[in-house]
Amino acid sequence: MLCANIIKGGLYLYDAVINHANNGSGRAIRLMVSSALIILLLRKFPRIVPWGIHYAVIATIAHVYYRVFTPSVGPDIVAMQAIFMVILSSFFGLGKKWGTFYTLISAASVILVHYIPSKFAGLQPLPQNLSDLYISVNWLVILLSCFYFYGVLYENMRASKLLNVQLAEAADAKSNFLSTMSHELRTPLNSVIGIAGLLKSDYTNVQQREQLDVLKFSAESLLTLINNILDINKMQSGKLELESTSFSLELLLNGIAKGMEFNAQEKGLKFNLSVNNQIKGKNFISDPTRLSQVLYNLIGNAVKFTEHGEVTLSTEVEQSDASYITVRFNVTDTGIGISDDQLKLVFEPFQQATASTTRKFGGTGLGLAIVKQLVEMFGSQIWAESQLGKGTKFHFSIRLQLDKQKLPDTQGSAPEVAEISLSSLRILLAEDNMMNIYFMKQLFKRWNISADIAENGAEVLDLLATNDYDVVLMDMHMPVMDGVQATQEIRKLTNPLKATVYIIALTASVSDQVQKRVISAGMNDYLQKPFQLEELRIKLEQRLVTPEIT
Repeated sequence: MLCANIIKGGLYLYDAVINHANNGSGRAIRLMVSSALIILLLRKFPRIVPWGIHYAVIATIAHVYYRVFTPSVGPDIVAMQAIFMVILSSFFGLGKKWGTFYTLISAASVILVHYIPSKFAGLQPLPQNLSDLYISVNWLVILLSCFYFYGVLYENMRASKLLNVQLAEAADAKSNFLSTMSHELRTPLNSVIGIAGLLKSDYTNVQQREQLDVLKFSAESLLTLINNILDINKMQSGKLELESTSFSLELLLNGIAKGMEFNAQEKGLKFNLSVNNQIKGKNFISDPTRLSQVLYNLIGNAVKFTEHGEVTLSTEVEQSDASYITVRFNVTDTGIGISDDQLKLVFEPFQQATASTTRKFGGTGLGLAIVKQLVEMFGSQIWAESQLGKGTKFHFSIRLQLDKQKLPDTQGSAPEVAEISLSSLRILLAEDNMMNIYFMKQLFKRWNISADIAENGAEVLDLLATNDYDVVLMDMHMPVMDGVQATQEIRKLTNPLKATVYIIALTASVSDQVQKRVISAGMNDYLQKPFQLEELRIKLEQRLVTPEIT
């Protein structure tokens, strides 16, 4: 527009000199000089470009009014072109607020001219040839403006699409990296935690058992950190979903209490559990795993930050009807407390109350961030109340659906049964990590199991061709042929006994894609490393009790 003003000013100057004895030449020169100066200033000081656009738009609006209110000119095509240039420049150069403002002012000229009597007389219409040239210059400005803004708009759209693709690739790369690192960290942790558990049951020396407790606790703390990082990643990528399964809330709370009571007693703390009577003897449909994770995190924090006194887990029934019960969960401690300012930060990732808290008690601050997001996934919010030096209380409420199809377990716990001998099981272990092989051999020896070992999928097929097995414990990541490929080949065997052998996947990977691959490959069960010894034993005992399951 400014460059075009120089050209149009030249046309007016030529007309003033040739046809009007220099009348109006001063106005034409001022237009040319001012436009040239503004162009130079904008090139030298790019930051003032918005002010330059304001100047150009205001000058164009003034020109519109000058033309429209000159009887010999009026609201002609040039005025319409100028109004359109105001719309383009103000909207694309200054934004919708200024665009709307300047558009209304400029467009009002063609209406106001019919109601305001005052008129200008200084503007003379150009001759036809100069008028056509003037109009052509305006059309050229409009065309170039549309071309420029079109290019900017679609270039930004293309850049946005490219950025979205790059962000998606980066997110996938991050997920793959975390999944790989999880596998590489979980694999040695499986043997560390497992062997520590075996040694702990062998040693009777108190000092040695304490040292093994420290070893096992440190390894499990590292595992918790890995799990927290993976959960945060899943939540941020929207891949974490709640399950719906039937469970006894009373048994779940009792189990959590038994597990956390030991941790509290180690610090000399008293742990209290209070279960509302309306909850007892009822089964609910929700996600017990994630609910347990929330409570374990809250109680674990309470125990960590309490030096003296007690930690309490209690439940209250806020609302109930024939189908749903709204349960409020309270975790209260007599610990160090949190200041009002720091309460605003405790649910943020990687945040703790103070730097001194991190140094004294450790931790990354991920636990409460995960708790907050999980509680929100349950359709609720978590609240914190605290006083420095007196303790903290976390509470949240969840609306739980009653399970009417399943009879409530009124016994409180399952009756103890005699341990089943596993010595008759024929097991093939597919594992390539030497430390895990050593650990599993020690575990099998304790359970009187004689197992064959294959270090890759090809060896699994070779051993299966010459031997019969009740269970194949299949590691997912192996050289030559991985666990998924080996399973797919097993399911293709012509011998029905061998083709339907019971396969339990053992893997340190925890991504949703890996679990889907386990199912689609035809494996029967899944066990995540590091696993508790009893978890594996239960699955093997079930195989003995119900061998027909495939």
